[in-house]
Amino acid sequence: MIRITDNFLDDVSFESMGKVSMVYSKVHWIGRCAGFRRTVPLNRFNDLVFKVFRHAWPGGDDSISGATAWWNIRPTDPKPHSDLVSYCTSDGVDYTPNNPPSKTFIYYLRAPHSGGRLNIYTKPPIDNQDGFVWADQETDSIAPIPNRLISFPIETIHAVQPYEGNRVSIGMIFWNTLPSIYGETNSYIDASYDRPWEKNENQDSNRKLTENHIMGESI
Repeated sequence: MIRITDNFLDDVSFESMGKVSMVYSKVHWIGRCAGFRRTVPLNRFNDLVFKVFRHAWPGGDDSISGATAWWNIRPTDPKPHSDLVSYCTSDGVDYTPNNPPSKTFIYYLRAPHSGGRLNIYTKPPIDNQDGFVWADQETDSIAPIPNRLISFPIETIHAVQPYEGNRVSIGMIFWNTLPSIYGETNSYIDASYDRPWEKNENQDSNRKLTENHIMGESI
């Protein structure tokens, strides 16, 4: 199920998010228990992740150890993909934990001048000479409106439409167990890791696994 929440942050928090200074090329780990030791959030980025957690699990969820969160730095014409494949695979090996996350969350900070909508595909496509093609009635298209939070099942195939301008979003996934390709962690720490899905050695194998997943074949 796709869930959309507009005006997610208050005005002050939203303006502050645009001024956060972080390493944008890393994926950041925010431990669920790490924030309990602070009287104030580490920064607005961490604060956003905790707000999303409380929004998605109002009663809390002790099984979740933390979240990976990252600034989306993508080419202007990204390909359809599944986050379950992209973020749990390295060099053709599947590192999906036994208790995988259920959702992907995306928070929008900036909208491009044109384009950039998120297409979410509900059924397998037709594979023709031009690549994968989905029928319009089997595609949900979501506008990248600033201060909008969306979530959808993590295995869902999705892609960003081509765009012009500055499109800024933050992706978040809440894990019970983080795949070992990221690094050692626990719920009491914050950390940063390289993005395994961007390593050159993963591109070809992940592309093939993604195509199989899109067509409904076993991975």
